[in-house]
Amino acid sequence: MPTLDFEPLWTPASPARSGAGGCDFAVDPTLDANETDIFWLPEARASVVILVPSPTSAGELRFSPSDWPDLHTRLRVDDGEHLIVGTGRNQYQLWLPNPPREGEPLAAVIPHDRMTPHRAEAAMHFWRFTRGHAKPATPLRAVRLVNTLRALDGRLSGASYRVIAESLFGSVRVDAEPWKSSSVRDATIRLVSNGVALMRGGYRKFLRR
Repeated sequence: MPTLDFEPLWTPASPARSGAGGCDFAVDPTLDANETDIFWLPEARASVVILVPSPTSAGELRFSPSDWPDLHTRLRVDDGEHLIVGTGRNQYQLWLPNPPREGEPLAAVIPHDRMTPHRAEAAMHFWRFTRGHAKPATPLRAVRLVNTLRALDGRLSGASYRVIAESLFGSVRVDAEPWKSSSVRDATIRLVSNGVALMRGGYRKFLRR
């Protein structure tokens, strides 16, 4: 497995006690992984929107989390306030290093680094979300990713490209063309190749979104 060059900031709202020695766990060990909120470090993931008090009084977005759509998690820690709002593909992590007063106008901070374009895009998506115009999910893209991972899993398990193709597209579709010149064969090989690329570090591109 590749070595990660980032680490997630896991901070539960109520740290759990171990019951042996009084040590705190980073995450409540009684929770499943999908029940635990993960707050990514802003320098590690471009989709984290950084908000600060606006230098002007003309800002439309005001600090009023209870009025924002689908407030999921709100957490105050030493480096400021972290929030998660929205659901599914339209979910946003927010970081306010200097939490303002309730109702105070906000501005988005976009650091100038290699992820600046992605940070600007994330800020625009959140802006549309607060105005009720969230970017819709892209189900076709999600299906393609699932098929990529299924193809990779099959290949790592020793399955042939044809067996993988039959699993993904069905035997009728596979048998419709001569296998060696089949478009389905080409598509299957591309899926496996993309899966291998993800496994070898390509998955990091998702952190820039």
